[in-house]
Amino acid sequence: MRMSSSEISTVKTIAQINDESRNFVLVAVVIAKSDPRFFSGQPKGRAPFEADGVDSTGAQHQTARGVLTFTLRDSHRDTINCTVWGKADTIVHYDGAFAIGDVVDVNRPQVSSAAFGRSEQYSPTVSSLYCLTINEQQVQGAQLVPHEATGQERQRLQSLLHVPLVQPGETIPLADIAASGAGCNGETFNLLVVVRAVRAKREVRVARSNQVKSFREVILMDRSHAGVLLKLWSDSYIRWSDRWVPLQTSLLIVDARVEFSEYYKTICLAVDRKTIITPDPAVPQVASLLNHAKTFPTQDIDVVCSLSSGSVDPATINAVMTVQQILDRTEGEQQHQEDHFTALCYAVLTRLDLDGSSRIVSERCARCRTLVPRDVNGTCTKFDCPASTAPDAHRESFFDITVDLTDHTGTLTGCRMVSRVAETVLGCDVGTFLRQTDAQRTVLKWKFLLDRCAVRLIVKKRSAVRFQNLFSIVGCTVADPAEVEAKLKVY
Repeated sequence: MRMSSSEISTVKTIAQINDESRNFVLVAVVIAKSDPRFFSGQPKGRAPFEADGVDSTGAQHQTARGVLTFTLRDSHRDTINCTVWGKADTIVHYDGAFAIGDVVDVNRPQVSSAAFGRSEQYSPTVSSLYCLTINEQQVQGAQLVPHEATGQERQRLQSLLHVPLVQPGETIPLADIAASGAGCNGETFNLLVVVRAVRAKREVRVARSNQVKSFREVILMDRSHAGVLLKLWSDSYIRWSDRWVPLQTSLLIVDARVEFSEYYKTICLAVDRKTIITPDPAVPQVASLLNHAKTFPTQDIDVVCSLSSGSVDPATINAVMTVQQILDRTEGEQQHQEDHFTALCYAVLTRLDLDGSSRIVSERCARCRTLVPRDVNGTCTKFDCPASTAPDAHRESFFDITVDLTDHTGTLTGCRMVSRVAETVLGCDVGTFLRQTDAQRTVLKWKFLLDRCAVRLIVKKRSAVRFQNLFSIVGCTVADPAEVEAKLKVY
């Protein structure tokens, strides 16, 4: 039977709860929630959560039971865990009825010391010295119900979702975690990050249990690192992440677990039962973090343009590698931990389609630098760009050429030569190239095609954030045969 708050004489806050607290109601907002766990049979060494059923023959049978934990907050400093025990259908009801961000009434919970609560070691760290238990089989009227009141009190409680549980000074940069490699596997850290991308939810079969579970990957970034993968296995967090907007939502994550991914061969993050996520935390550092995210290159073409913008002097790239050595260093037996590396490759250009149908010139918005598809006329495609509503918005054209490199060990496909690097190699700018006839472009192509060239590359390796390797050409000249003979490697 559902009980309203008015039927309970005492309303307490988390700070007022102690060993003597009985028959009270707590009004709070849900800031974290575990996935339900189910089991069968009478648990040993613990009072029964419900009576075993008796069938028509008089024989007892075991009933499925479950447990679910909510982390609650009612002020800037006070948090507490509330564990619900009950029949499987009761736990399923609570799981579907309450989500992170809901304001709830906790009616007639049992109070116990958190120091002796077995579930506390698997629950988020909270400020209260006590923990709450809801078990309708032990206390009549013990239940969790939606808070019915509206107005300022509800708004005050929901605003606590954005109040940080830790200060920004207690967080660690993503670069420090990434640099540690497998050395910090299993440890937990606090993070202040921006959501870079939210990937689609997938259904995967877990080998250990053979169950099908929902799974989502979210890419996080900060000022120190371009992207680290966050894995979400909890249905609660997967549903909540539907609200996160890439490059606009910031997160303060308490106790994110670090784990080494054998699939991606890199460090990833995971949300477990002890993790609490504060969306868009009210801290001053968020503004500069979001500004950094808006200017950071996230599309592949932006990354390639950034690599070829002069951040690495081509004259310093002197490590000679064959195509096979480059491939081995990115994905083969010689794979290293670094995110990118440079190489000088003496190879023949086997693809340089200057006079064909391949993409040679791309366009981007002059205001926000977003790549504009060739089939879109006039406006920028980015919804928050001022140029998205201007029919005469200015576009910038730039070289975006795909090149294949071949030597005696193999072929490196899909290398990119863009912007000023391409202008330097071809000896003309985009405007001049677009005015050339097909015959002139063919003559330009054959200055390099099937010739042995000294190609200087920056290789950005594929990762959990980016599914493919990026080969950015930052220098290309026709090679002197004597130089090739002296430096070309057999392997």
